[in-house]
Amino acid sequence: MLPRALALTLLSAVTWAIPLTAQDPTQVEALAPLVMTEDRRAFDPVVLARGLNDPDPLVRQTAATTVGRLGDRRGIAMLLPLLADPDRNVVTATFFALGLMRDSSAVDAIIARLRAPDSLSADAVGEAATALARIGGSAAARFTGVVLSGATDMPFARRAAFAPNALLDGWQLGPLMPAPAMLYFADDTSVDLRWRALYALGRLRVPAAGRALQTAIRDQTPFVREIAAKWLTRKFADTSGLAASAVKAELARALDDDQPGVRINAVTSLATFADSGSANKVMPLLADGDPNVRVAAVTALGELKGSIATRALNAMMDRKDATWAMRRAGLAALARADTAAFARRARTWRDSADFRGRIAALQAWGSLAPADPAVFRAGLGDRDPRVQAAALDAWRGARGSTATAVADTALTAAARSRLLVADAGVRAAAATALRPAVAAQDLDPLVTAWRQSQADPESDARLAVFGTLRALSRQQPQIVATLDDANHRAFLERPADPILLAEATRSWPELAQRWGDKWPIDTHLTLDDYRTLVRTYLLAADDPHVTIEVEGRGTIEVQLLGHEAPLTVANFLRLVDRHYFDGNRWHRVVPNFVVQDGDRAGTGNGGPGWSIRDEINRERYSLPMLGMALSGPDTGGSQWFINLSAQPHLDGHYTVFGRVTGSYAGLARIAQGDLIRSIHR
Repeated sequence: MLPRALALTLLSAVTWAIPLTAQDPTQVEALAPLVMTEDRRAFDPVVLARGLNDPDPLVRQTAATTVGRLGDRRGIAMLLPLLADPDRNVVTATFFALGLMRDSSAVDAIIARLRAPDSLSADAVGEAATALARIGGSAAARFTGVVLSGATDMPFARRAAFAPNALLDGWQLGPLMPAPAMLYFADDTSVDLRWRALYALGRLRVPAAGRALQTAIRDQTPFVREIAAKWLTRKFADTSGLAASAVKAELARALDDDQPGVRINAVTSLATFADSGSANKVMPLLADGDPNVRVAAVTALGELKGSIATRALNAMMDRKDATWAMRRAGLAALARADTAAFARRARTWRDSADFRGRIAALQAWGSLAPADPAVFRAGLGDRDPRVQAAALDAWRGARGSTATAVADTALTAAARSRLLVADAGVRAAAATALRPAVAAQDLDPLVTAWRQSQADPESDARLAVFGTLRALSRQQPQIVATLDDANHRAFLERPADPILLAEATRSWPELAQRWGDKWPIDTHLTLDDYRTLVRTYLLAADDPHVTIEVEGRGTIEVQLLGHEAPLTVANFLRLVDRHYFDGNRWHRVVPNFVVQDGDRAGTGNGGPGWSIRDEINRERYSLPMLGMALSGPDTGGSQWFINLSAQPHLDGHYTVFGRVTGSYAGLARIAQGDLIRSIHR
């Protein structure tokens, strides 16, 4: 976790406050069409141009962000004049928008604006650095390197404002990242610059950064040690030429660090060396005071293997004080470390009264290849359809999910027999499992399954059937024409789901021609609805707040960022007011990474029956923030997560719509399976 003082420093460095004005009717009228345009993803140059030239800077700022989110190349020429806007927030939003568009044609204009002798706010300069990293290319990388090295006539203050984001986002430049210039900051006296440089250098496994990371794991600042421990893996040691023994020794020493985040990252990296001799050093963490350190240690023992690890895992599974999350991780760890010991344990889990235990056993069996098909057949006979779906998924995983995998005739038969069952989750798993072996005989059942799935609130079954029919089309290139008859025509009718329409555009052009373009999306909202959204969130004096009550962990206070993501916040509060999250269990917890909720089924595959578009904004995952979980662009619904430590690679990809306020103590101790008693305003 971030130390509180550092967290506040980072917050001041990365957040962005929109200057609010009174809710006058003119402003509402100007902003509402922009929010609507963004949601419908319809590039309307007339509406956008009107917004970009509006006398109110908040309207111009919102219009610039909208153009960036739409991503249409026609918007670049409309944005470039705003780089000279008299309002600094409009300029900042314009740099941000150009970065979202990731089009190299904007690089020269961004660089020219940075070199201009007039004034630019520090926020704007930082956003320009991020834009160059996101766009990438040799010109952007070369300019970034020149500025970081100091070989530029840019004023010192502008270079100082450029460096933090250039360092943190430099990894997005890939092999073109100016590593020598960034290495200079790896031991900078500024903690802020130091961790940013180390993060990017470690993420790209720059060989020359090995020594710097080895030094940083002893840094006086916990978060810097955490970053170093994260990247000192076996792969990085091999790449950088570091002695494996020396790296393992540093990681073993870090297992005694006073910060849980450092211990979690250190034990996770130590496990990558797969040295069974390290198990003795990991074992003490099974009694660590932090629940997620204990889970990380269990997982690491599974990777280390050997007799010591196996004995420790077996002993842990029998302890009365072992949490459900520990025992679940232990079952998966035993599957990797000792198949015989795992098989004995798995029999008990297979008969668990809790469906989550039965799914955990199947998933652990699925990690073994080959695995006994009888286990998965038994799962298919389970009374709970969630377990049946998990059995198909695990069986497929045990066989191998690549396109070149040899078809398992027993699995194929099982999938065919469940393609038309009532439960949508089972149908989705069946269609996916059938995909590698799909044949002409499956056409009629697949179209029937498609028709059956039209009424499902979830889109997973439809997406799965779509993917399997797409696989069949590779065998039968004329399949779209074949489907144009009375028995199959239902598949050619345009679906309402924008995710399906987008997938067809991406992967099945022949079908996309029949379905038509996915724009505009019908959101079922009127212009008055969007005016209400503007008044409620974009022009509100205060953001809404919610409290998350977790059994045994206390409360988590959250500020929802309605100014940054009004559609997402409105969607979240709609679910909160329906008590949608009350009684859920955290279905995904990755130590020192994220906790995730929002699936009432408890499997991680569920949703509310609709999706919302992304609202990428300038907020960053530096502090614990609420973000929307996705399975692709614009697929958010009810699943959301909170990051437990800084995760810069999520920035610009997942909508940030909330910020954890107050103490992080309860959040840091959440374990998989913990109960959410309620979320309320």
